[in-house]
Amino acid sequence: MKLINVLLLFLLVFQFTNLKAETVNPVFKQLKDPNLDGEDNDPSTSGIAITPDGKKMFVMDNLEANEVGGQIYIYDLTTAFDISTMDVPNRTIVTTAGLGDNLGFGNGKKTIAFNNDGKKLFLFNNHGTAQFHNLASPYDVASISASTLIPDDGLNYKEAYNSGALEITALYGVTFNNDGTRMYLNDGSKNTTDITQVNLSTPFDPSSGTFAFNLNTEDIPDLTTNRFTFEIAFDDDGTRLYISEGLNNSTAIPTFIYVYKLSTPFELSSATYVGNSQIVGNGNNVSAIGWTFGNNGMKAYIGTEDANADGDDIIYEYDLTCPYGIVICETETASVVSAQVEIAKHVIHQNTSTIFKRFEWLRRNENKTNLNSHNLKLNINNPILASLTNKLQSSFKDLKYTQASLKTEKPSNDKRKWSSWTHGDISFGRVGDTISLKPKEITTKGISIGTDKLTKNNNFLGFAMRYGNDDVDIKSGTNEELNSQSLSFNIYSQLPIDSKSNLNALLGVSFLSIDKMISGTITGERNGKQIYTALSYEEEKNYTKFDIIPYGKTELGVTQLSEYTDFGTAATNNIETHERLTFKTGNASAGFKFDHTSYMDESRLSRNGFLEYMVDFTSDIDHHYKNHIDNVTVQNTIKRHSTNNIKGNIGFELFQKSGHTFALNYERFQSLDNSAHTDSLLFKFGKQKNENTNFNIIYEPLKNNNTEISYLKNYDNLNLKVKSHYAIYSNIPDYGANIEVSTSF
Repeated sequence: MKLINVLLLFLLVFQFTNLKAETVNPVFKQLKDPNLDGEDNDPSTSGIAITPDGKKMFVMDNLEANEVGGQIYIYDLTTAFDISTMDVPNRTIVTTAGLGDNLGFGNGKKTIAFNNDGKKLFLFNNHGTAQFHNLASPYDVASISASTLIPDDGLNYKEAYNSGALEITALYGVTFNNDGTRMYLNDGSKNTTDITQVNLSTPFDPSSGTFAFNLNTEDIPDLTTNRFTFEIAFDDDGTRLYISEGLNNSTAIPTFIYVYKLSTPFELSSATYVGNSQIVGNGNNVSAIGWTFGNNGMKAYIGTEDANADGDDIIYEYDLTCPYGIVICETETASVVSAQVEIAKHVIHQNTSTIFKRFEWLRRNENKTNLNSHNLKLNINNPILASLTNKLQSSFKDLKYTQASLKTEKPSNDKRKWSSWTHGDISFGRVGDTISLKPKEITTKGISIGTDKLTKNNNFLGFAMRYGNDDVDIKSGTNEELNSQSLSFNIYSQLPIDSKSNLNALLGVSFLSIDKMISGTITGERNGKQIYTALSYEEEKNYTKFDIIPYGKTELGVTQLSEYTDFGTAATNNIETHERLTFKTGNASAGFKFDHTSYMDESRLSRNGFLEYMVDFTSDIDHHYKNHIDNVTVQNTIKRHSTNNIKGNIGFELFQKSGHTFALNYERFQSLDNSAHTDSLLFKFGKQKNENTNFNIIYEPLKNNNTEISYLKNYDNLNLKVKSHYAIYSNIPDYGANIEVSTSF
């Protein structure tokens, strides 16, 4: 029996380690002739580029013999990324003749490229000459002129970085990495093909380049007589390199796109050849002279000057089954791991934020004998999961005004009994995309329960537990999602430092379970654990007539995520093994808040708000994984979304003697490093009939105009609450009602 088990285990291991994935091929969709009816070689398609929004396409002209000048053809697309909607009759034609190196060397391959914001244009000729232009508006190629021309650097890019045997014979492709610190030049000459990597000391400035590495591509299968390599491209994170192949004025035999995997992003010295995909369009062989990706890697566009049954100078459009899915499909690994890191950071922040809210509640109510608190907090639009927004005040708020002070001796022994509290939180947010990461929509729900008491030295000591659930939708063509569950345990204390200030502290641990999903199917499971601490310092004294209170906070945490395997699905045909990941996170903030109350005959007005500056000092995080296709370990780096941030809140709350209340608050979270921001607005209407009854109407215009009506009645220690909500302007019915019964103990 043992022998049979050993044999079965051997067979399973053998089958897994020898798993061979099928080649992923582009799916032909349609073709388009960029020439006017009856014309030919106008343009003779050479290089292709498309804007990130898919509304403009640029085609470089592969000049015929004895012609002069170099033209760029600009086409508007009525439907983004759909070449069938190219406006060929109204195209714009721009000439490069007479501008610097005029690119007019007869029959020559041209390459077009842009920097990462579209404000710098690069034009290269296969003879090594080039033109560079500064554009006032992104991708405004129609505006190029002598005034936009960057002075000629005098370099011939066939020999600028190479010499002797490494000198480029035919410059058939040029591209950059995401931040412009590296440039890549493809020598596409038959039998001597290679790619030169150039390091640029000034981003997107080829004149600042120095030779770094030469990748020999001569071993690409079937690269023989009359076969050439042309355009080169990377995927969005620089871990896959693509090289197109073409023939010399022929489509008689098949050609391919060749793919390399890079274990270090954008580093050619780490490249390993993976495989190839035959280029077929509309059932015909295609010689890919120029090509490009589009729509975040979900489209490919291939142009050819060589005639086939479809004609000459045709542009072919392809759908890709996954982002950059040629030869192999890979998940949005960097975005997935980034989301896992954000989940870990968010769990820490939600725990610390909830407990610090408990500190504030204790200070406001420390003269009361009943310190039980049961409330719900709703947070909306948190772009980098760095803070909570839209404070929903408790509907159980006492209208009496009391000055809270931990320095005052508590006369009641009841204060030293354990008190309980609960807190619910819901958060909706979006983490903005970066050059290498996709945007992520995040929904978080959590419930916390805790207990605390006043100790002999007038210090508070408490314990809390939180259960949380995070759902992350990665906005890409892969339909990837994350669902996580967390369980956290905290111990916290509030310590008066002296008569003028307080120190709030907590220590906590969390256990995480994260499911990775594609189109609703779980493809991987990852566990985690973390330990964290947080401190806040707050002065007791109010300053100026606006009762300004300075404060400062800091959070520190260490998280460890287990190794796991993402098995993918039959559609993705991809298996990735991720190594264990340990990382540190932290932030510090300082600011001031104000809560000034003015008393009138029949009412009182509380003007409140805060202004806070926060620094995220989490370092870049490296993670390692390998794909089963090539078994090459790849390192990706998750960078901070934003280091410097500012958050402000201003509003007021009006209390009337009759028991009516009205509150309005506006809050904005703004990154100082990029455009990420959040705006929040909250209206609150209330009526307290007596000490045991409360009536509230809450209207939220930024959350689908949602309206909530609640009625609370207290019978001794038994609370009865009837609540209903309705989304006023929603196209989809969104309403409900519920009855809650709770008690204090």
